[in-house]
Amino acid sequence: MIKKLTRLLKRWLPLPIYPYKSYMIRNQCIFIHIPKNAGTSVLKAFGYRGYRLHAKWFDYNESNPYLFERYHKFAIVRAPLARLYSAYNYVIAGGNQSEGDRALQQQVLSNASTFTEFVDKILTPEFVLFQPLFQPQSYYIFDSHYQCKVDTILRYESLNHDWRKLCILKGWTMELPWLNKGASTLPEALSIQQLEKIQCLYKVDYELLGYRFNE
Repeated sequence: MIKKLTRLLKRWLPLPIYPYKSYMIRNQCIFIHIPKNAGTSVLKAFGYRGYRLHAKWFDYNESNPYLFERYHKFAIVRAPLARLYSAYNYVIAGGNQSEGDRALQQQVLSNASTFTEFVDKILTPEFVLFQPLFQPQSYYIFDSHYQCKVDTILRYESLNHDWRKLCILKGWTMELPWLNKGASTLPEALSIQQLEKIQCLYKVDYELLGYRFNE
């Protein structure tokens, strides 16, 4: 009885219960915020000033499948190597200065002084698995059968154009501010072995998101 009542409440009371936010309810959309992919700019465009939440597609679906089915779902993706370098720079700068981010900063800086050393010494399958900043983007928007669970994928590399198309589709009028734009140009050359390591760790992103490895 309680489970049935809970399901009915989720269906008929579309409240901004975790991980849904009020701007999602107002605009009938679900923005899946993949770290280091200009998500802060999207939140700003919607007028959201709360904490950043990096929930995956199944978090929204499990919380309220009724809304998940009906709302327009979108996410921003980015070339994996550029995103990796942006995440690295974010970490060594201390992230959002939370206790967890400072601990990760210390872990990285105490073992690697450059990005190439980070790739050699720290970037392992276990590290990628357990650190949300470095998890493959596909984890956020694809299911275990490699089916995309969002309606629209925007690309970081053509974000202004893609955002305008989405706004036209949804009837939105908000402009997209460009915030927290991190460096994506590598300051140092990576060896063939390092490049192959990155390609192997993020193979699923290159394949599912349609990026070439030289991007």
